[in-house]
Amino acid sequence: MPSELVSRVRSASVPPYLSALFGRLGVAVSLVVELPEGASVPVTALQLIKLGGQGTALQPAQVVPVAAAAPLQVRLEHGGRCLVLVGEQLAGGKVALARRIAEELLGPGEAAEALERFAREAPRQDALRRLTRAMLETQSIHRLRQITLLGMTSGAALGFNRAALFVYDEEARALVGVSAIGPHDDGEAHRIWESIETHDRTLEDLIEEHAASDVDTRFEALVRTLECPIADTGDGDEVAAALAASGPLVFTRAQAVNPAIAALEPPEEFMVCAIKLRGKPLGVVVADNRYSRAPIDPEALDFISFLLDAAALVLENLRLLESVETLARHDGLTGLFNRREFETRLQEEQSRAQRLGSQCGLLLLDLDHFKAVNDTLGHRAGDELLQSVGVLLRSTLRAHDIVARFGGDEFAVLVTDTSDEQVVAIARRIGAGALTRGISLSIGGSLWPREDLEFSVLFAEADASLYEAKRAGRGRACVDRVEGVLEFAAELSMD
Repeated sequence: MPSELVSRVRSASVPPYLSALFGRLGVAVSLVVELPEGASVPVTALQLIKLGGQGTALQPAQVVPVAAAAPLQVRLEHGGRCLVLVGEQLAGGKVALARRIAEELLGPGEAAEALERFAREAPRQDALRRLTRAMLETQSIHRLRQITLLGMTSGAALGFNRAALFVYDEEARALVGVSAIGPHDDGEAHRIWESIETHDRTLEDLIEEHAASDVDTRFEALVRTLECPIADTGDGDEVAAALAASGPLVFTRAQAVNPAIAALEPPEEFMVCAIKLRGKPLGVVVADNRYSRAPIDPEALDFISFLLDAAALVLENLRLLESVETLARHDGLTGLFNRREFETRLQEEQSRAQRLGSQCGLLLLDLDHFKAVNDTLGHRAGDELLQSVGVLLRSTLRAHDIVARFGGDEFAVLVTDTSDEQVVAIARRIGAGALTRGISLSIGGSLWPREDLEFSVLFAEADASLYEAKRAGRGRACVDRVEGVLEFAAELSMD
């Protein structure tokens, strides 16, 4: 092939319809280009040459030099039949190849098979477009996982009976089961299929149902108990093989080698595909037809990599967004909420407390003599002290309590669903834990609701109590509406 022609072929842009046509044709087609000396090669000819040998039905092009007076022509050959393209048919624009290939190149049976193949793939392509759109619209990693697994199990898409997702945990160096969609048993499988057919539910309906958790989750509960280390043991482990492969793998065996897959009790035929981004493993999807016992559709496998690659890209974006949001809401030194996020949560808690008639308490904390630590030991020691307080607060408070660093050496805690006695006990526990660690804290508290205290002055009352604790000698707590000042005592060691 002349070097000038090679250069033009490389720069040719192949339209999607041509790639799809020859990518799904299902039969091998030879490509012969008869090129007159000095002739200019039309756009469509360049596109066909480029497609040749790229994994489509077109075989690598044979470029045959002919006399300068001869016409340039492209021949497509298959099974003793030949389709010749010349003149305006190669000039550019959309070439009506599908009809001519069916009429002149394929036998009746081959044309019918190609038509059936396109008919099966069109709904899948439409479903994958809708799934991709749903992925791009979601702001939740959990919802992204659901959408991905629905793509694996929906009859409109890939149609597996069930699918399970394992994600890579860097700390554990293992794949951990996190999500799954599918029936728990034969009875549940029959109920699901009957409901889908009876109510004619769309793919969007299924996505909404799973978002509302209006589905059976017993299969998912099983998957969440499973974990498998990443190790190429060389003994036929399906997960290790999938991580090393470039696409989905179908296994046919009486018993799965990988213990996590074996725990799912798959049928003899099942599929495993790794989810990767830039070569880095993100997870693995396992899918099968346990209840229908239908063989895995080889044509469905072509779409799996597309679906999982799309999910991987969206996951990366969501993780970046989550990281940015975390930085915006948290204090960089201690990892606690910052003041802005705390005040937002405070407003939400006020609404909830009013609605449920519950009580909350606000505690303001201040490190005693913090400036002296910075002045004598340096700011690094001061930072380490603040981090120690952050660790103390996280380990002392309940999961639903809200804690933040306000800036400098000031911290705030919102104790939710509480009583006067519990707020006092929590203040005492924080102070005692600090004292045990050699840290002196002063704490001021306020309680809400009360008849003479609006929620808007909760901070003012807690701040006043904090200064009362400092005036009483520091290392103490004072809670508004509770008589007396609490003096902390170090926790006793159990050793």
